[in-house]
Amino acid sequence: MTFRKGLFVLLLAGLAAVRSAGAESGQRKRLVVVVAEGSPTSNLSQSDLKRIFTGVAVVAEGKKFVPFNFQPGTRERTAFDSFALGMSAAEVGRFWVDRRVRGQGEPPRALPSSMHMAKVVARFPGAIGYLAADQLGPGLKAIKVGGVAHTEPTYAIVLE
Repeated sequence: MTFRKGLFVLLLAGLAAVRSAGAESGQRKRLVVVVAEGSPTSNLSQSDLKRIFTGVAVVAEGKKFVPFNFQPGTRERTAFDSFALGMSAAEVGRFWVDRRVRGQGEPPRALPSSMHMAKVVARFPGAIGYLAADQLGPGLKAIKVGGVAHTEPTYAIVLE
């Protein structure tokens, strides 16, 4: 085999590996909005998510949603805030400073890991949070956002 042919074969193999890894990681990059498995909630609009995560009381089936976030600066939190709130990390920070100064509430509690998020949401009635799709586990139910399930190609909450 000539040097050129060898290089060409190597480049093709490399491209195939990158494409394959990209497809696999594309599925893991989705953030899924989760509630406890027994929750009657199966769908929320983007505006409901924004209201819940900006301190507005949203009640479904007689239960008030209690939102939980990841720590500021994490990839999950940045992606979720961008989609659900339409704000950058700096804008979210200013939003909550303004709310505190005006006595209009506190931000959702931030949890330190996916494991904590899964445990709290699964066990706390009314809790709502989000996880990477590959972190879904027992006791959790992924809900649709705007009628779109996280398994559909048009699902919009993804890690960047």
